[in-house]
Amino acid sequence: MNRVAIIGKQQPRYIRESMKKMLDAAGCPADLLDMPTRNTSDWKEALAPYAAVISAGEKIPAETIAALPSLKLISRFGVGTNEIDKAFAANRGVAVCNAAGSFSKCVAECALSLTLNLLRDFVNAEKDFRRGDWSRFFEGRNARQLSGKTVGLVGFGDISKAFARMLGAFDCRILAYDIRRDDEAAQRLNVGFTDFETLVSTSDVISLHLPLTPSTAHMINAEVLAKMKEGAVLINTSRGGLIDEQAVADALKSGRLGHYGSDVFETEPPPPDCPLLSAPNTMLLPHSGSNGIESVEYAGEYAARNVIDFFAGREVKTILNPEYAENTKF
Repeated sequence: MNRVAIIGKQQPRYIRESMKKMLDAAGCPADLLDMPTRNTSDWKEALAPYAAVISAGEKIPAETIAALPSLKLISRFGVGTNEIDKAFAANRGVAVCNAAGSFSKCVAECALSLTLNLLRDFVNAEKDFRRGDWSRFFEGRNARQLSGKTVGLVGFGDISKAFARMLGAFDCRILAYDIRRDDEAAQRLNVGFTDFETLVSTSDVISLHLPLTPSTAHMINAEVLAKMKEGAVLINTSRGGLIDEQAVADALKSGRLGHYGSDVFETEPPPPDCPLLSAPNTMLLPHSGSNGIESVEYAGEYAARNVIDFFAGREVKTILNPEYAENTKF
């Protein structure tokens, strides 16, 4: 019998209970484990009996995987899997899958909201209003329209495509950079592919939509910021480590960068001395861009369905380390 551990107590309990009902009904008995930390190395003994773990962003390093003799599958309640050692899992014959696309529209809406709020400088207008300053009624100061702007999308995956679709209503010029080109989607969404340097130097708004890898870590650094259009808006709804936080804070203070909107930080939650917390012209959110309840419900169902299909011998299309099959012992 393949027992399933549902972790991630930060997710609504009713959703996790719904996942348990799905799994129990399919012959995969499940338990909800409300563990005290988000690093499974701290409580790997509790996971030892389970054949599958449904995670919601918890750290699952090699140390944990090595300590779970019954483990066959890690199913991500969500999309990002930087916190899971997928290569080690493959070597142990453990499959890793995710709920790809489940949060795409929700995160794209977050990126659009940040873009609009920062271009219009609402973050400062609201502060002025609360201080009794009504002068923005008479003059726009730093407020700019999105219509007619050039928006650069760094990465052209599901979220970026959903964002591009939304931008279509604003008469924007949309550029994209990605090492893998999807020309069909680009043509359909009126997006032009370009190189990274051209995108950086010509975009009024730059939005990041990439995973965090050794090659993308701190890809937005002082050198890149110096090449951006003066006063550009930078949006990050992907991973905090894509940017050099100190360099971005410095560019905001100097005025080189106009605004920065982010849903993610290099360390989460950010420490009190995080330079972005004291930088001007920012809109910072607590990694909540994917928290639309409709998307969370769908992602939970998706993660549970992946487990059911895996143990029923059906294809799971979102397996992220297919080489696991070469090492499976089950």
